[in-house]
Amino acid sequence: MIFSMDEIGLENNEKISGLKNESEKWAFITKTARAYCFEGIHITPSLYKSFGLDTNNIPISINEFHLTYHFGGLVNVSTESECSKYEKELDNAFNIAIRHDMKDISLHPPVIEGFTNDEKLKSSELFSEIIRKWSAYAKEKNITLSLETHLYEPSFLFGSYEHYINFCNGQKNMGILIDVSHNYFSGYNEQDIIDTFRNKNVTALHISDALRLKDEDIRIGTHLAIGDGQIDFDKLLSHFKNDNIFVVLEIKSSNAKLKSSLEQLKNYTAV
Repeated sequence: MIFSMDEIGLENNEKISGLKNESEKWAFITKTARAYCFEGIHITPSLYKSFGLDTNNIPISINEFHLTYHFGGLVNVSTESECSKYEKELDNAFNIAIRHDMKDISLHPPVIEGFTNDEKLKSSELFSEIIRKWSAYAKEKNITLSLETHLYEPSFLFGSYEHYINFCNGQKNMGILIDVSHNYFSGYNEQDIIDTFRNKNVTALHISDALRLKDEDIRIGTHLAIGDGQIDFDKLLSHFKNDNIFVVLEIKSSNAKLKSSLEQLKNYTAV
């Protein structure tokens, strides 16, 4: 497993916002990753934009880490023009990934909120064509293209693991990024995750703790530090010990809790 930094800690968020220029901010990112003892950095454009950073300006010095690129956000691919716009953004993401020897590019499923059934079907067909094209290109470049397991109908394309897996079965080159916290919050326990993805091409895990309590708000019940929620990570991670899997910490908490979360996860996978 390769442990990768996404969030940098709440205190560090304040520190980086006070730095003067991009060069200092990129240096702060690498210094922080080293201090926490991360092997990789998971670069999310929307997060880095909030830091005042443009991912087109990533310095070569950051290449000392195992790098992955999380091209998330809300994506609409219901029309040809929207697809064209999305593919231009994907092309830019691949140019960045190739330039920095990144190992994986990950995507969110498209949004379908307010769509008719015909529009949902059209969106699924168009997205399938995009994934088929770009995952083949990714394979040529020795990069994996991974699709995150967002399961929020009517907001996102997939509403269940069954729906997600049916889509994946038609995509032979595509990787799977399991968002553990979000899926647990949606009602899938550790064994459900293990059983569903046991023999699948899992390339990455988005890791944070979660609560599944009655009427819990997703903004409160997910992205918690390890131990602040209900997930049994010892059980879960014992089934995903592939050396090439990226374990990305998506924890919105203090510097100390982010550090302790990483240490706990490494302990679970040490044996």
